[in-house]
Amino acid sequence: MKNEAFISKRKKDVTDFLSILSNLSISYGSVDFKNHLPNGFWGYTISNIKFKVDQSTLKHISPTGFTNVEVIIELDVESKISEWDKLNDPFCSLNFRSLIRGTNSKTGKVHYLGFHIDRHNGGKTNEIHPLYHLQYVQNSKIKPKEEFDHGETLQLDVPRMMHLPMELILGVSTILSNFSPSTYSKLIENRQFVNLCKDYQEKIWRPYFNSLENFWIKNPMEWDPKLNCPYLV
Repeated sequence: MKNEAFISKRKKDVTDFLSILSNLSISYGSVDFKNHLPNGFWGYTISNIKFKVDQSTLKHISPTGFTNVEVIIELDVESKISEWDKLNDPFCSLNFRSLIRGTNSKTGKVHYLGFHIDRHNGGKTNEIHPLYHLQYVQNSKIKPKEEFDHGETLQLDVPRMMHLPMELILGVSTILSNFSPSTYSKLIENRQFVNLCKDYQEKIWRPYFNSLENFWIKNPMEWDPKLNCPYLV
């Protein structure tokens, strides 16, 4: 019953936040609460969260000629319930994908920029791989490689930069604050959102920062700081 109550609360948080977004004219596609997961786990996938980029944020865009740009977000999250109230990694898997898409009014061509914030699956890699990291890609699997127009860009694996874990509430609000400040200014005035944000910062961001701090102060570690920052020596 305890797990059922926990999952019910998390589902309510998700639906409440999506309702807040809808009231701000932000649309979304499907929501799947992953009821098939084993007992003791919870998660969700959400597709097609979509909003327009503020014109004021396009002043440094290249090439020129864009007046209508949108952000599309998709999420896939899984968590172990027993870790949620500890100073430990709250997720088993996390993938937060953002696609920015705009049509150039001068050429009619559609341009894309993609980035993701995800949790490394633990497999061995040649490159240093922070557990939670940000990485940019030009072609975010929109088209096959041989069909995508790379122009004068060069695409390869850039460094995976350490990043805070971000699920629906923390992630979408962070992206809004950069690409649609006008919408974020309304969001931050919503007391229900602020309370949700505080709760998820406590459960997700506090353990992350605690992990890094413990590398220097040598407190007992629940979450290995070198997973989050493999550069530590």
